[in-house]
Amino acid sequence: MRSAGPQLDAPAEPTALGEAQIMEDSGRFAVHDVGPPSESRFEFFLDGIEHTRIAGYVGVVPVVHGYVAAVIRRRRVRQFVTWSVREHEVLSFPHKLLPVDRFIDCGFSETALIDSSDDSNEIHPIRLAESSREAVKLHRARLESGLARRWAEELPGEGWLLVDGRLAIDPVLLRSGRAFGLVKSHRTQYLSLPDMTAVLGMSGGQRSSIFKPVRPEIGEVYSWYLRLRPASGHDIYWALARMEGRAAQETLELADEVSRWLIAETAPLALPDPRWHILLYPIRDCELYLRARMPTLDIS
Repeated sequence: MRSAGPQLDAPAEPTALGEAQIMEDSGRFAVHDVGPPSESRFEFFLDGIEHTRIAGYVGVVPVVHGYVAAVIRRRRVRQFVTWSVREHEVLSFPHKLLPVDRFIDCGFSETALIDSSDDSNEIHPIRLAESSREAVKLHRARLESGLARRWAEELPGEGWLLVDGRLAIDPVLLRSGRAFGLVKSHRTQYLSLPDMTAVLGMSGGQRSSIFKPVRPEIGEVYSWYLRLRPASGHDIYWALARMEGRAAQETLELADEVSRWLIAETAPLALPDPRWHILLYPIRDCELYLRARMPTLDIS
């Protein structure tokens, strides 16, 4: 295997325009004050990480070496403990171009060899590397989904779970009604331009009307935008989160209360992380825990 040179950044998620149906306020968009922060009832926190690098090339075919992990941390008496963690170290490459037998012969486990083959017959090293990174990302999503399902099955009705990212990662979790998702990326825009303009002008402690995103998904969700902190003098997306809950009446009833929990979660600050304005401290704790376990990605 030839050694790798400078690493390539993973391509950004594409922007997209979605559709949504307003589920409250008689179907007309509005902005709501959620009220003062109240003690958070979130007890469990789910997050995952991935780290990839091009370990080398076989001919012109890149082999991507990655670490993926997911954890649920539990808060008890202001201390965080690990409820469960899953982690894998993997090699990702197109199996149609590189037979797995040669890696197995070198001592690698077959379960650690991820196939990044796609429908394209184009052999372009950069494209192949991007596909391999996407395969690692999908593997991380599977870890998070499995962990979420286990939590929902083993702890029915016990505590509330906050997922870093979309809620609809597993149908069992979605049906539990004890979890919410906090989405920090806004590359998909679901509301019309006038409604989104109102969202981007919200003050700290305000939320949007609840809406149902129209998208192919493993389950429907209700969603709303929440400004976690005052954004005066900052970027229009500063401290703006999009929440997801189960598509049910109870989510409509809980939106203000859950929003107040999240505003309470903005302290303590997740410094020195540059995302501190949107990264809640318990989620940062999950990230730090997983990064501390991450092996040195070097197979040379």
